[in-house]
Amino acid sequence: MTRHILERPPKIVILGEAAAVHTRRWVEHFRGMGWTVRWMSFAPTEDVAGVEEIPQLADRKALAIWKARTHVRDEIDRFDPDIINALFLPDYGWLACLTKRHPLAVSAWGSDVLLAPRKSILHRWRIQYVLRRSDWLFCDANVLRDRMAELGGRRENIRVVPLGVTDDWLEIGTTRPQISDRLIHVVTNRRLEPLYRVDTFIRAVRTIESDRPGEFRFTVVGDGSQRAQLDSLARELGVHDRIDFTGVLSGDTLRSVMTDADIFVSCSSSDGTSVSLLEAMAAGVFPIVTDLPANREWLTPDDTGVLFPVGDHERLARAIIDCAHDSEKRTQATQRNHELVSQRARWVNNMAQVEDDLLGLIADHRQSQTARPARS
Repeated sequence: MTRHILERPPKIVILGEAAAVHTRRWVEHFRGMGWTVRWMSFAPTEDVAGVEEIPQLADRKALAIWKARTHVRDEIDRFDPDIINALFLPDYGWLACLTKRHPLAVSAWGSDVLLAPRKSILHRWRIQYVLRRSDWLFCDANVLRDRMAELGGRRENIRVVPLGVTDDWLEIGTTRPQISDRLIHVVTNRRLEPLYRVDTFIRAVRTIESDRPGEFRFTVVGDGSQRAQLDSLARELGVHDRIDFTGVLSGDTLRSVMTDADIFVSCSSSDGTSVSLLEAMAAGVFPIVTDLPANREWLTPDDTGVLFPVGDHERLARAIIDCAHDSEKRTQATQRNHELVSQRARWVNNMAQVEDDLLGLIADHRQSQTARPARS
């Protein structure tokens, strides 16, 4: 595709969940680049500005989307955008397809492709419907691209582009202090939801404390539906006083925690390219993560990171202990990881690619409309 400069700022409708941090970053990017953005979402949160609420006329999401299609289509027609971009396939992607507006680009971010098709025949049908009717598709990992192609997406129309990290994170990796003679700080930064298996981390803490008491600090960053359950598990295992549950952190506060961290852990049972992993790599924090295809796209096992089986808290505990006592391995790995993220996952570079793709879609669509013969 080729960049096309319009006579005015491009107009885009973004359909995506207001509560999702990735959606907010996406919207803020296009606004910052001068695009005229109309952002629509079911159940927008009060602390997010500039988002319009889509009426939710039913409890079940699929039925709510179906009932909202006419309202959303009418609003989009009035705005008359140059392009629509929907984030997350089975929900906002399907809603975007129901408007019958083009050009349409849809972004997949992990579970919508890897897990949702298994939920039901309806979920699978909706996802295939979106993949076959979208003009362009974004995803953040090769494993997602392959799955999207299996489900009906045209491989040549799928762009693999990780969301990436801001330069603030990369700066940490080049300036972080080297401190010895202190407790090894282990951090996990994932949502407290079943998908992310944070219970595995807490069970590993008990194993580590039984073997090497008092040698580590542990921090759980994030919040979610399992917060109370995980808090109770830590108390039951006798490690609650060893874990700092911080809740959701962002911006400088999160970067401060990661600047002090030595080891990053992710116990997720499914993933695309994890932004939390990329942030840790950029910040010079050694990663120990579950053995998933998307993680293997970024890490060389037992070299630039350690991979462990999903749910295996004993293997996780052993990996943390072993890596804690091999500072040379951690230093060499974090240097290579920082370089890799600098090359492949800078936010500004990757979003420039996204913007080029969308402008190319606009240009192609205009050209096709101009070339279409007039009706007699």
